[in-house]
Amino acid sequence: MSEPEMGASPDMQGDARFAAILADLETISRELRDEGIIDTLTGTEGGSVTIEFGVWGEGDEAEPSVIVSIDSPEDFDGDDDLIDDFEDEVLERLEAASRGWSTEATDLLGDDRQVVLLFNGEEI
Repeated sequence: MSEPEMGASPDMQGDARFAAILADLETISRELRDEGIIDTLTGTEGGSVTIEFGVWGEGDEAEPSVIVSIDSPEDFDGDDDLIDDFEDEVLERLEAASRGWSTEATDLLGDDRQVVLLFNGEEI
């Protein structure tokens, strides 16, 4: 399993320019949970999701990423279609939210990021 490598992404928590982005990431995570999308994906209640911009990989393999971490009381037992639909839903919501983000912040984040899905800490 790859692990996040820190240091190559801007410090979003400590920079006021990213406040709107962080708020939108929290909102998207909450909506995915409140609308039952996480329960559908995990097949159980009580799951959560966290979305963050970061770097994923090791050494020269590390890439800027959107890291979507799903935590669930149960292991993932769904099919690839559920994962694909979930990833599409997250990307659509991020795209819609990004229209309100400042140009300065989005330029710092860049626009070419892979999506990494983690389920109970394991990349899927």
